[in-house]
Amino acid sequence: MTNISEIIEEILVEWAYRVHDGMPNPKNAQHIHELRESMEEMNLPNNVIYQVIQNLINEVTDTETKFKARSKETNKIIYYKNQDNLDAGIKSGHAIPYEKEDGGEPEKPETKKGMTYKDSDEYMGKEKEKDTKEKSDVNIETSTDKARAKIGKTYAEPLKTKRKDFNKKNETNQTKNVYTLPDGIKNNPKIPKKYTQLLERVLNTNRNADDNTDKADYYGLEGVGMGQLESNVGELMTMMTTTLRRKDRQEFFSGIEDHLAKVKYEGQTTHVSEKWVKAAKENSSAILRLFYDRYGQDYEIEAGAWDIEEEVREMGYDYGEKGFSTDIFFKLKTKTGDVFPEISLKQALQANLLNTTVSSVFKELELPMHLKQSTFADNEMNNSENYYQNNQTNVREFINNVDVTDKEFLKMAKETGMVMSNNKPVQADRIVSDLVSMVTNAQEDLLSNEDLVIDKNYVGSIRQAGSKTKSGVTKSHKDILKPMFMLARIMDTQGDDTASEFVKSQNELGKDYAKSILTEVNNNEEAKASVLKSVQQKLPLKSVANGEEDIVLGQYNLTKKTLKGIFGTGDWNEIKENLEVDGEANPPVIQYSGIVRGTDVKIPISGIKVREDGIGYKGAHKFDMVLEPSFAKRVKSTSDSLYGDQEELPYPIGITEPGTREPVGN
Repeated sequence: MTNISEIIEEILVEWAYRVHDGMPNPKNAQHIHELRESMEEMNLPNNVIYQVIQNLINEVTDTETKFKARSKETNKIIYYKNQDNLDAGIKSGHAIPYEKEDGGEPEKPETKKGMTYKDSDEYMGKEKEKDTKEKSDVNIETSTDKARAKIGKTYAEPLKTKRKDFNKKNETNQTKNVYTLPDGIKNNPKIPKKYTQLLERVLNTNRNADDNTDKADYYGLEGVGMGQLESNVGELMTMMTTTLRRKDRQEFFSGIEDHLAKVKYEGQTTHVSEKWVKAAKENSSAILRLFYDRYGQDYEIEAGAWDIEEEVREMGYDYGEKGFSTDIFFKLKTKTGDVFPEISLKQALQANLLNTTVSSVFKELELPMHLKQSTFADNEMNNSENYYQNNQTNVREFINNVDVTDKEFLKMAKETGMVMSNNKPVQADRIVSDLVSMVTNAQEDLLSNEDLVIDKNYVGSIRQAGSKTKSGVTKSHKDILKPMFMLARIMDTQGDDTASEFVKSQNELGKDYAKSILTEVNNNEEAKASVLKSVQQKLPLKSVANGEEDIVLGQYNLTKKTLKGIFGTGDWNEIKENLEVDGEANPPVIQYSGIVRGTDVKIPISGIKVREDGIGYKGAHKFDMVLEPSFAKRVKSTSDSLYGDQEELPYPIGITEPGTREPVGN
């Protein structure tokens, strides 16, 4: 059984981790706040938590309150550690001898016994408004968790990794500037607790590809199959802030923008990007205008959920009815009953409407052999193998002489990685890491075997040895080619002619394949039919027209109402029948060809874009449908006319303040 001294030691150790500088100060209100949170996570009773805090405050008070004076400038109480410091403060003119406000005798130290949490803030010269906020946190946090639990158990669950354990793991990645989420977010029962913790941890973590800081489980969020962390955090910020009062939302975004500016100034970066903060701000505003248009003032946001089945079901909605591309859900209480709006989020009007693979689009069509993705992957690997076999001398010489720790080399490698990853920083960091690992291993092995053959088998053996799977040679196409193509690209920049020819041929291979696919769509009716079928089945416009979800693109709403304004109908079957592929356009486009309000029109919707996924190493291509610029203008114009004048209320009339059941007005 754990004894009381062990519990106290654990409390103090955890407290030291939370305040970051390792020096907890009972006089610092923020430090007291961190102490309270740590004890709550240890599931200590409220009366124990309160007593610990009071004892710490009283202990400081007993030893220090007799050395006090008043600030000459503000008239606030100032506390000194000893008589010498007190005398010096008065002598310097910064302070005057302490007397009670009524001019009576100086207050006796004994009256400060049992000093409250609010008094502690005055002790540090904090603003009284801030004091009251800190004092109320003890009860708000507990009631918030209870309110969350009423929605569902997952809403009250914290992250799997405790703060103490995360702080230990994240010590070297901790940002120099530390950010704390405002109470409007932390004490909002309408959103799951774990996401507030996740967001705060991500905001305070510097990017590090070697530590996988772009993965959700690094922060303690497990079992969600998170994709790109930046976009997913953007979705969560949108969901969270849509449930807030206007002033709390403004405080939230202002605080994050300020934090990111400081992080950038320190030469660091987090996985919360400025673009996604901007998108979250615009998305949440657009959603609130949509709600106002649809439900008027008389509705209440009761809960928000991410695209996690358990959360959505606990909210009271059948996840099986989910729209095709829904990212976030809300539960709204309206006059006619509960409704569950589903929102698909896009960063801006210039968005992908469909992001899939070439193989997926043409899975029911037997493409010619030269257009199969497997053929392309084989050609990519064969090119690489031929290059390395024919250029072994130069490859070994370069590896022997390169310094992978040199700043200029790493800078050049990062720039090259950005090109190969289509400008994705996290993937670029991984490419650089894989290259450094390969070169380091090869340098060591060349010491004992100067004739070492560096080819796909050698690289495969290195990659497998560093993995958690069984030994042998990995057959993963991308794991082998990633560092090999990276090395060749760098050798190209250093003037290796053979490397230059290889890099050029590998780039042309990917571009030629993309062009061939688009040509096939233009010339082959079966290929064109496959594209249209994919559009009809998967393009989010279908879900929008069927009323299953709404798409928010930046600050604009693409809804069934918007579609009717553009096409003259919101019926998907009518829209679908008039979709066609314009093969004469370059690149081809999906367009609507029909009659809108009595006029024959052709409305381009989406350009078809085929691009290599992981340039030079993945052996695969993406099949994207990007919102066509003229269609984006139609969406913007129609959305503005429908929703632009709708009032974005601070909080709809009759809605309850987060964490309460008392209605608040505008």
